Amino acid sequence: MHRFFVEPDQISEASIVIAGEDFKHITKVLRLGKNDVIEVCDGQGSDYQVVLNSPGDQTVSGSIARQYPSRGETPELVITLFQGLPKGTKMEAIIQKCVELGVYEVVPFSSQRAISQIKDKKDKKIERWQRIAYEAAKQSKRGIIPAIKSPQTLTAILTEATRFDLMILAYEDENMLTLKAALEEFEINNGVNKPLKIGVIIGPEGGFDPQEAAACKAAGVISVTLGQRILRTETAGMVVLSQLNFWK
Repeated sequence: MHRFFVEPDQISEASIVIAGEDFKHITKVLRLGKNDVIEVCDGQGSDYQVVLNSPGDQTVSGSIARQYPSRGETPELVITLFQGLPKGTKMEAIIQKCVELGVYEVVPFSSQRAISQIKDKKDKKIERWQRIAYEAAKQSKRGIIPAIKSPQTLTAILTEATRFDLMILAYEDENMLTLKAALEEFEINNGVNKPLKIGVIIGPEGGFDPQEAAACKAAGVISVTLGQRILRTETAGMVVLSQLNFWK
């Protein structure tokens, strides 16, 4: 079943109106019309089965046949990925795959060893990254479109540490504490009262300066190892998200 996102104000008690690019896609590309059935998501965790009416010149409406919670969401676990800025187009792959794996939001950040930097918060890369998140959410049948935030500094990120139940740093120089052990210790000390808000910090290609790692520890961030092999920055976040999905 074809799936589309709409804004909440496009939804009334019994019907949904679709316009813009999605209208063109439905009518011109897919050639759907009266009595065809599509799935619509409000971007807030609810899905709708919609029976289309005959399209107009600029919009197509449909009757809501059924409303149900989005199956692509796990509201008991809300994960924010803080991703050190990588070079080239690696950020695009990171966003796409992490959205598929259930990330709630992605916050790029600059650090001492980051090769890539974004100085202008209006950089067109951010707009493109948000579009990639949209497409990935649509493809994987997410119930929300994860937000791609404006780039921050590591210092600014650490001021937000207290808003998370658990904040993890994947650190290449951590040799003892595994992610599994950190999660088990968290369960023992805190229980698992859901929903859980978890922050995951992944460094850029150059890794973290020891002073940055020390600042993370001072802010209450737990440093973990992801194993004996050194992972690429575009791999590490996906590994952590996969393990968190299994843990929950």
